[in-house]
Amino acid sequence: MDSQCIKLNSGADMPVLGLGTWLGSPGTVGDAVEVALDQGYKHIDCAYRYNNEQEIGQVLTQKIDTVIKRKDLFITSKLWYTMMEPKLVREALQMSLRKLNVDYLDLYLIHWPHAVQFRGYDNPTPKDENGHYLFADIDYKDTWRAMEELVDEGLVKSIGVSNFNTIQVDDIIQHCSIKPAVNQFEAHPYMTCNRWIDHFQSKNVAVTVHSPLGSPNRPGAAELGYPVLLHDPVLKTIAQKYDKSTAQICIRFAIQRGLVVIPKSSTPSRIIENSQVAKS
Repeated sequence: MDSQCIKLNSGADMPVLGLGTWLGSPGTVGDAVEVALDQGYKHIDCAYRYNNEQEIGQVLTQKIDTVIKRKDLFITSKLWYTMMEPKLVREALQMSLRKLNVDYLDLYLIHWPHAVQFRGYDNPTPKDENGHYLFADIDYKDTWRAMEELVDEGLVKSIGVSNFNTIQVDDIIQHCSIKPAVNQFEAHPYMTCNRWIDHFQSKNVAVTVHSPLGSPNRPGAAELGYPVLLHDPVLKTIAQKYDKSTAQICIRFAIQRGLVVIPKSSTPSRIIENSQVAKS
């Protein structure tokens, strides 16, 4: 598997294709990461809130220095919104580092721009008696400044955001020292996000797209009758023309736009197929 990269504004090289681990269930996510690394993937996208970093870390421990050198592996994780108070940021990172069993992250993202009150590590989504989220009055720029300290300490190589809009990213760029290296959000042929992508690329902020295949297994998708991107007749026609799968067409669509793409799968054959997207 060729490892095509983009150069981040931090100077780091980020592989354009990675394995997403959102909704990676216990007992399967580790197997998926193992298959990916054995097939030449060099980019694994993780998050504290996915509740699977411990299992991923066990695989990383087995594979680092046997299948891949740590310096050749790009690992991302994310700061959850209950831990956006600046004094909690470093410990949140350390928790992910311990679970993943690595000394540093290549990229650390603020998962969401809004903060929710911290009510303990075992309560990731605090709500009141009426089921409403307990939001916290924390400015994401203060959180960002705590993230910058992690770069200074060498605990993370690059920092970025996830699910931030153009105004929020510009706000950080204007008022903070380190420019976000990456913004990660959902995009695919049904949700192209052209204006967002154009804006961030004009600011030299790389874009990672999650759910590039439309995430048909997301909670509630079937009940709400969401269209299944991979069944789209136009995509199927294009796939047939080029002798590719519809998933490969969606991945190639993102890469040709200059984006980083992190399709999620726990099926070995699909993980392998996703890695075979042509570079040209």
